[in-house]
Amino acid sequence: MTFDPFPTETTYEAAGITREDRDSIPFIPDEIAVHILQDAIKWVEIYSATIFQARSIASNIYIRSYSNSKERKALSKAIRHSKLPAVPGCGKYSMRDICRLERQLYSACFIVIAGLVGMRVSEVLSLQLGCVERHKLGDTSQSQAYIRAMLFKTSANATGTMQTWIAPEPVVAAVAVLEQLSGNLRQAAQCRELFLVKYRVDSPPIGITTNRITVWMDDFIEVSAPPLHEGRRWDFSTHQFRKTFARFIARQDRAQLLGLAEHFKHASVAMTAKGYIGSDFDLLALVDAERRAETAVALDAMLSNGALGGKLGDRIRSGNFAFRGRAGDQIRRDYLDFVLRETDLTVHSCEYGWCVFQTETSRCDGDVAPNPVNRSPSVCLSCSNFVVEERHRAYWTARRERNVALAEGAPRLTQAVLTDVIAQCDTVLASLNRSAEGLDNG
Repeated sequence: MTFDPFPTETTYEAAGITREDRDSIPFIPDEIAVHILQDAIKWVEIYSATIFQARSIASNIYIRSYSNSKERKALSKAIRHSKLPAVPGCGKYSMRDICRLERQLYSACFIVIAGLVGMRVSEVLSLQLGCVERHKLGDTSQSQAYIRAMLFKTSANATGTMQTWIAPEPVVAAVAVLEQLSGNLRQAAQCRELFLVKYRVDSPPIGITTNRITVWMDDFIEVSAPPLHEGRRWDFSTHQFRKTFARFIARQDRAQLLGLAEHFKHASVAMTAKGYIGSDFDLLALVDAERRAETAVALDAMLSNGALGGKLGDRIRSGNFAFRGRAGDQIRRDYLDFVLRETDLTVHSCEYGWCVFQTETSRCDGDVAPNPVNRSPSVCLSCSNFVVEERHRAYWTARRERNVALAEGAPRLTQAVLTDVIAQCDTVLASLNRSAEGLDNG
C-alpha cells in the first residue's frame, strides 16, 4: 500500500487490541538474570582474548580454501601447540568452532549492553564505531562513559534520533570487543556498524537482525546453562533485558545484584538526579512503573505482616491489625490503591530492609530518594523511615555472626565498635522474634 490506512492508531489499536489484552513482557528472575549477565561479562572480559587469538591463528593458516585437509590439520596443530585456554562449549577450535564462538561473543556483547544499559534491541544493533564517549565529572579527574545509538521507537524522525545512555565499564569493554570482532567485516562493507554478519564467502556483510541475534542469544544461554525457574528453562526474549534493567534500578536491591551492584546503583542515582543524558523517556517511565510495583509489594507486605522491626516497622505493627489476615484483604487492597493513586509515596529496597522514604525524616539526607553515600544499616536503624521484615532476617543474622567472629581477639577499641554492631543486630532480631511470637500466640 502507498498510504497508511490507520495514521492515528498503533498496530494493536487498529487490530482492536488494548494494552490490557496483551500479556506484559516479564522481567527475568533475579538468580537467572544475575547468572546470565555475569556469564556474558566473563565472555567479554576473559574469553574474548582466547577467541581472537584462535581467530588470528586460523587467519594466518587458512589463507586458501576451507576444504583443504592439510590446512585443517595445520590449523589443529597450531591451535594445539598454542595451548589456548578453554572456552565453554568449545571442542578442538576447528574453523566451525571459531565461527560459533564469534557468534557467542556477539551474543554476550548484546546481553551486556542490553542488560546493563536498558536499550532496546533496535538501539543496540544500531551501534557504530566510536559510539562510546566520556564526560568529565565536574572539576575532578574522573569521568563517566556514555554510549551513543539511534533511538527509533519514540523518535519523531523516521530514521531515528541519536541519543546517549549511561554506560558502565563492562559495556565499554563490550563495545571494544565488538569493534575488534566486526573489524574485517566493516572494512569489507565500508561501513561503521558493529553488529555485522557474512553468511557466505561471496556475499557482502550485512547488519545482524533482531531475529538473528535472538537465535544466537538462545544458543549462548544454552551454553551458559542458567538455573531453572520453577523447574523449567526460562523462555528469554531480547526485550526482557530492558524490563529487567528497569526493575533492578527501581529496586536498588544490592543483595540480588552481587557484582553488578555498583553499576545499577550508579545508574539509579544518575537517573534520579536527572544526570541521565538522552531522551529515552520510555525507559524512565518503565523504571517508574517498576518502582511503583515494588512499592505496592512492599506496602502490602508491611500492612499484612505482624513481624516487623525498625522505627517505622514498630509503628506500623502496632496499628495494622485491620489489614491482616483474610478479613483485611479487601481493606488492604483499597488502601493500597488509594496510596498509589493519590500519593507519590515510594518504598526503596536494600538487602537489610525497606525505606518508606520521606524527605523530612530522612537520616541519610536524601532528597527524592535515600542517599546511597550516607545510607548504611546503622544510619537506617536510627531513621523513622525504616522497616525490617522477616525476609531481611538472613542479612541481620549473617551480619551478627560475622561481627562476633571478628570480635574474637580484636583490639579493645575495635571490639567496642563490633559490640555496638552486634547489639544493633540483636535489637532487630529480637524485634522480629517478639513479633513472630506474638502472631503465634494470637
